[in-house]
Amino acid sequence: MRAVWAGVLLGLAAFGSAAVPQALWINEIPHADALALEPVVEDFESLANQRFDRPFRIKGADVSQMLAGQTLRYRTGRGGDRHWVLDARAPQVPLALDQTPGESFAAVVRDEAFAGRQALAGIGPPQVAGRARLGSGIVTVLFDEPQCLFGLRTALDGGQENTVMRDQPEGNLNLIFWRRDGDKIGEFRRFTDQGLVELAYIQSSGGEAQILAVTIQNLDPGGIGIDEILFSPLCPMMVSDLR
Repeated sequence: MRAVWAGVLLGLAAFGSAAVPQALWINEIPHADALALEPVVEDFESLANQRFDRPFRIKGADVSQMLAGQTLRYRTGRGGDRHWVLDARAPQVPLALDQTPGESFAAVVRDEAFAGRQALAGIGPPQVAGRARLGSGIVTVLFDEPQCLFGLRTALDGGQENTVMRDQPEGNLNLIFWRRDGDKIGEFRRFTDQGLVELAYIQSSGGEAQILAVTIQNLDPGGIGIDEILFSPLCPMMVSDLR
């Protein structure tokens, strides 16, 4: 017996009111499995070579630096590079986007880590000794409607910094999932990945899609670019394939 993904909504009428509510959690799944569910994919190519100092629009969502009510601090990595990370984490409700006033918080640029494709990169705090700010900032995605699935492609230098990064709460890459009521419903960190990294996360149980926002922050040496993100409001369930 093996488990397969079925692209059906949890909580469909076919299950009736007798369905027992279950605890909500977020699970990591293979990126290829997420793509098989035919999600929306945003590759940022239509936003090429732009900088942003206010929320901007992508397919099905808006993007900014953080959620309203959150604050930032900078954390210095082993190489002396400064990264924006969340300080006060609790967002205001209803969820809305915010950013540091008067400053660009992100840019979409050509990135050789992805064979020259466009990538979204958060702009970090002022640096010392001419170190790059691009890629050392935070970006937050606020969806038009709650999602069940979220994934991304990025590139990390993490393995060489493993000893140091395990002492940092954000790790080399940190994803935080937020529900409509402002509750954090999932948080994931990466420490040892190097090179191209494809990640995907899916909501399990809970009946209806619950992921309304995702925060992406990092302490990866040199920062990160995000080649693409994917998302879907459909909540697949595991069914048994008896063949």
